[in-house]
Amino acid sequence: MVHTVRTLSHWTLMMAPVRFELIEAMRSIAPCSVRELALALDRPADTLYPHVRQLLKIGVVLDAGERPGRTRSERVYDLAADDFRPSFGGGRSTSAAKAIDRSMQTMAGIVARTSRAASRAGLLAFGPGAETVVGKVELAWLTPAEFLRVREQLRSLKRFLDARKTRREGSLHLAAFFVLPVTRTRGARVNDATPRRRRTP
Repeated sequence: MVHTVRTLSHWTLMMAPVRFELIEAMRSIAPCSVRELALALDRPADTLYPHVRQLLKIGVVLDAGERPGRTRSERVYDLAADDFRPSFGGGRSTSAAKAIDRSMQTMAGIVARTSRAASRAGLLAFGPGAETVVGKVELAWLTPAEFLRVREQLRSLKRFLDARKTRREGSLHLAAFFVLPVTRTRGARVNDATPRRRRTP
């Protein structure tokens, strides 16, 4: 189930780095307690309570009641949906563009932190038979129809990964997808679709 976030301020609030990571963790383990979230995110539980309260306030996280804990009962929280997508009125406004840009930077920051941690742990390997990481940056001209095709292929990959969120088999991986328009600032004509000739060897 997809929850559409129609309020720009709500999207901005939920896409703050810690809250975005919290939502992603909940997509794997919810319904869960803040204690379980703290273990999943490797963060102190008391730092997560304010973020959970903010997400409760905007309806992204739901109070799922209480259950017995190790020493006393604990509150349990669940997500309002399996996935969240923005849909703002006037989606091309400056404020909407800035909110989406912050979202991209939040996700890129999580990739960077995960890569640094994996590197320190000696988990990054790139070579025949030992590859543990895939990284590519590609520039390509896409028509609107081709962009939609790429988006659907990425959503198909996301559905494949979603089906593997809750199982404890193999090792945990992070996947991130970005496809966004490119601008040039030194006078290049971005919309000039004339293909360049490939050099022949």
